[in-house]
Amino acid sequence: MHGRVKVRTTEEQAEIKRREQQEKLKIYLGVTSKIFAKKEAKEYDEEALELTARILEKNPDFYTWWNYRREILLFFKTVKTEEEMKKLCLIELDLTQNCLKVNPKSYSAWHHRFWTMEFHPEGDWKRELKLCNFFLSLDERNFHCWDYRRLVCKKCNVSPEEELDYSTTLIETNFSNYSAWHYRSTLLPIVHYDASKCSIKEDVLLKEFDLIQNAAFTDPDDQSVWFYHRWLLGRSKMPLEILNISILKSQNTIAVLFSEPVEVNEAGG
Repeated sequence: MHGRVKVRTTEEQAEIKRREQQEKLKIYLGVTSKIFAKKEAKEYDEEALELTARILEKNPDFYTWWNYRREILLFFKTVKTEEEMKKLCLIELDLTQNCLKVNPKSYSAWHHRFWTMEFHPEGDWKRELKLCNFFLSLDERNFHCWDYRRLVCKKCNVSPEEELDYSTTLIETNFSNYSAWHYRSTLLPIVHYDASKCSIKEDVLLKEFDLIQNAAFTDPDDQSVWFYHRWLLGRSKMPLEILNISILKSQNTIAVLFSEPVEVNEAGG
């Protein structure tokens, strides 16, 4: 009828979508084929960067193309000025950030970003710390981001004390943040270790139990808190460990060094 918009049937819509996907696949395969040819010919140029970027923004886990980009950048370093290299590094950082928005857990993208930061003549590691905090705010259990953040902290010389405070902030924001509780468990023995007792300082342990109590009252069914509680109970006394074993053949003796004093009972003869 005149004046009425034709509504496509489900079959027609499916056919249109199929054709669109075929066209996208054709373009994708064409670009990929061209990149393979350039890589095989060892062509290190701006076009290769542009082509690989087009693919990586669709598929950030295509590790081969990240590797190709690194080869290009290493070549450019021999022929371009420092200012030009700074601009290229900024392009890489923008690209990885776009890729991480597509897939925040892309190992290849995080790896390339760290490589770029180390390659950058004047990398801003403080900025990277903020980037990590942003991605962790989107997904607090993004372990790739946590791994990257630990590397960044070393570059920024962030102290364990500062990181412990950071874990406190995360936990107070969300008691269910399992990753923050786990991170805290790695930091406490570093920041508050009592060597005389081979354990975490007693006053600190008491404060941690208070923190757990508050979290448990808020959400008694949350497993993150109880995992940390179980870990904390085991840290009131560090497990006995063998630190060294020496065999003295001349004296027919074996010397064992433990992490704390032990009482040895002679076996009955």
